[in-house]
Amino acid sequence: MYTMNVSTRSIETRVVGVTYENRQAVVALLAEGERLSLVRDPCNPWDSNAVKVVRWDGQQVGFLERGLAAIMASKMDKFGGTFIATVKSITGGYYPGSSLGVVIRFYMPE
Repeated sequence: MYTMNVSTRSIETRVVGVTYENRQAVVALLAEGERLSLVRDPCNPWDSNAVKVVRWDGQQVGFLERGLAAIMASKMDKFGGTFIATVKSITGGYYPGSSLGVVIRFYMPE
């Protein structure tokens, strides 16, 4: 059996697109430390490198920022599968009508 050793680095980033398609309701359900999946979205009409951020139940939280997604897409294509992230913090929502945000942490292969 072949085992591949891969070095990684920790990435912390905010999730983008959290205010579209009723995603604020999904963000409101998140808890710090919750595990999320990073899933390639090559059929995305706006960005073929798009990487979705998804809850365990399939609800979409948002996307990785375009530049980071381009880097991650090639890594995900190379190493396969989905990557796991955790919710580092929930931001915003300080006053009625303000939007929530999400900061996640994950490990990216180098």
